[in-house]
Order: sequence, then C-alpha cells, then structure tokens
Amino acid sequence: MAHLLRAEYGPSGPAGGVARWHVVRAADPSHGMCGAEIASDAESRPEEAWGTGLHCCQQCGSLYLHEVPFLRSDHAGRT
Repeated sequence: MAHLLRAEYGPSGPAGGVARWHVVRAADPSHGMCGAEIASDAESRPEEAWGTGLHCCQQCGSLYLHEVPFLRSDHAGRT
C-alpha cells in the first residue's frame, strides 16, 4: 500500500507554513490516517520523507509504522 505525506496548515493557511504533516494512504489523500481532513490543494511529499525531521502527526506515524513494518533485511549492508 502506498502512502504520502500531506500538509496541514495553521490558521493563516499555506502562507503561514505547515503546522504538521499527516500520513495518508494514496487511495484516500484527503484524510490523514488519524482521521484529519486534508485540503485538496495541500502540499505532498513522498512517504520516504517520514522520519526525516518534519513535524509529523504522532498518531499518523504510529499507524503508518503498523502498516509498513521495518524489515531488517530491507537495510542489510547499508551504513
């Protein structure tokens, strides 16, 4: 299952910057995994950006980790 990161903006909208990033399933990009509604024009990032220091929704991140488990063999030999 493919995922994306989608922006949630604060009260000033996009001009005020991203308040937090939500993980969405690619099949439903208008709802964070936590249930938050995401604006149709919200900025997106690839799921690989999760865990890179972006301010992400903790609930979305927890649910994401349950859907995309870390497999040690995926990272074998990487330094």
